[in-house]
Amino acid sequence: MNRNAPVTVIVPAYNAAPFLQVTLQSLQQQTVQPTQVILVDDGSTDDTAAIAERHGATVIRQKQRGPGAARNRGLAEATTEFVAFLDADDWYVPDKLERCVTTLTDLNAASVATDAWIVRDDRVEGRKNQQRVVPTALTLELLLRDNPIVCSTVVARRAAVLEAGGFDEDPALVATEDFDLWLRMAKREPFAYLPQPLTFYRVHAGSLSANSRFLRGIDRIMEKVAQEHTGEVHFLNLVKARRADVRLDLAWDLLGAGRKQEARQLIAEATGMARSWKALRMRLRCLLH
Repeated sequence: MNRNAPVTVIVPAYNAAPFLQVTLQSLQQQTVQPTQVILVDDGSTDDTAAIAERHGATVIRQKQRGPGAARNRGLAEATTEFVAFLDADDWYVPDKLERCVTTLTDLNAASVATDAWIVRDDRVEGRKNQQRVVPTALTLELLLRDNPIVCSTVVARRAAVLEAGGFDEDPALVATEDFDLWLRMAKREPFAYLPQPLTFYRVHAGSLSANSRFLRGIDRIMEKVAQEHTGEVHFLNLVKARRADVRLDLAWDLLGAGRKQEARQLIAEATGMARSWKALRMRLRCLLH
């Protein structure tokens, strides 16, 4: 493979100065260099743009509109066959782009995702998917059951992303807009998946409000999927199971915060959508605490 690959790395960034140098240096250290790095400064008030320019990135500034809109702006400006998505606080291993572009070319695939190293407080905690076996082809059905894809691991053909409609910029989907796109892309063609962790993915301290927003985003996405599969019992059951599962995850967090009544309400909602051993265990935990 030539030293340069026909890939544009798109970096959405908002006040990313504390992390951005590591992110951009990882691109300069790739075994094959991207044709272009586009950083979309989504209304930052710090030195994000200046740092990006010092590292040779093409900087596009816009008023704050969210990560989905920033990635779409980068897609519109990219001219290469492939695009890679990299959040401003994540970074790549040195052969990330080479391996992903080779996979896409060899398989003639539309998109590829990989496993990722989870980083918390600058400490690597393990792999994102180390507790599960992820198939090498991620279909719509598999993604509805469980989403193993971290946005910063994805490399795709630009045409495939655009044909699927790009990222939904609805503010209600912030933090879930990437999953929404993966579902639309997987409906056309499964994602290829590499089990090697080729991206370092920072996990920041969460909050109950963020988790509640995530639940609302998943609900919105599942409503769209249900409309597309009206009358298809199998897919509608997958939608119910996914909506139930995200409620149980939030209920667990609420129990940890001592908010038992809210947790019970979510567990009841989840049980009404889809019965599972997980829901039963959660109900027992409520009784014991």
